[in-house]
Amino acid sequence: MSEGTAPSELSLAAGTDLSAVMIFVDFSDVRATESTAQLHNKLVPNARAWYAEASYGRATLDVTPVHRWFRMALGSRDYGIENGLTFAEHKGYVADAIAAADAEVDFSRYRIVYVVAARGSALQRSPAFHAVPGDGISVDGVEVRHSATFGEDVREVSPPRYGSNVVVHETGHLLGLPDLYDGTATDYSRLFRFTGDWDTMGSTNTGAHFLAWHKWKLGWIDQTQLTCLHGPGEVTATISPAATASGLKAIVVPTGPSTAFVIEARRRSGQDARLCEEGVLIYSVDALVHSGAGPIRVQPAQRDRHPDLVESCGALYNAPFDRAAGENAHFQNRAAGVTVEVLGSNRAGYRVRVTRSWL
Repeated sequence: MSEGTAPSELSLAAGTDLSAVMIFVDFSDVRATESTAQLHNKLVPNARAWYAEASYGRATLDVTPVHRWFRMALGSRDYGIENGLTFAEHKGYVADAIAAADAEVDFSRYRIVYVVAARGSALQRSPAFHAVPGDGISVDGVEVRHSATFGEDVREVSPPRYGSNVVVHETGHLLGLPDLYDGTATDYSRLFRFTGDWDTMGSTNTGAHFLAWHKWKLGWIDQTQLTCLHGPGEVTATISPAATASGLKAIVVPTGPSTAFVIEARRRSGQDARLCEEGVLIYSVDALVHSGAGPIRVQPAQRDRHPDLVESCGALYNAPFDRAAGENAHFQNRAAGVTVEVLGSNRAGYRVRVTRSWL
């Protein structure tokens, strides 16, 4: 997965229908002790509300839970899931879950299969599974190619709503979005250095909106809600915040065949309410950089100042540009000839002037 805009046969077509079935599985060595209804309520309603708001009503996450525990064919630690899953291991795991539930579930009715493992399983993190046509799982006359398997991490109680944010993140992968965190980081302090908490594909802590670039790729933003500065010149416009459906959502400045700067606005409202700062967010996009290697990099207005806010709000919490006292309203990248100036703000959003001095 990358930030390119060409359709991929691996990804789920965004569309409006994100219909899913949620099945719950346990194992001979790890037997279920939890309520499936409580797990569903922890994971699904907030994720459904998130997709409704973030897509401006253009995507509906409709999850049908099957409220019973299905026994997997193998023990929890017999699937090779303790240290990450290969494609073959993950496919085998999902296939066994589907086989266990097939007598009670018509899988032809759904585009996504969510599999929730019993507490105490070897599945520590919750990965997405997707396969190209012909390499999925055949059942009920269809091929299941899009699934997410949920493990121990969805049971974390802090930060709030973490489990539902994981559902948002993994479903984002099924839609073709890459990881925005540093997949090579060995130090936790560097894990979120590329985008912080400004997109749930980077960090699941705050459950923030997807970036405008991602929304445009998914068809949630109309072409008329973007302005592109292709060559030398100037654009002055008001950008509305991410949680607002109407208005201009971003200014894009292409800087090469695969690169661009994107300017958008963020405010602490709706699903962005848990962000710690607001203002104009500026980031670079490189479609040739792969998932987990920094395909999007937020350009910070200021360094993060307070360790406690980094802990609660994530790295780059202080990234937005603004005209408020003590803030930075000016961005410049000399190599690309791009300058951004925040002129002011009002209820509608942030007024900015974007200048490009050369191609």
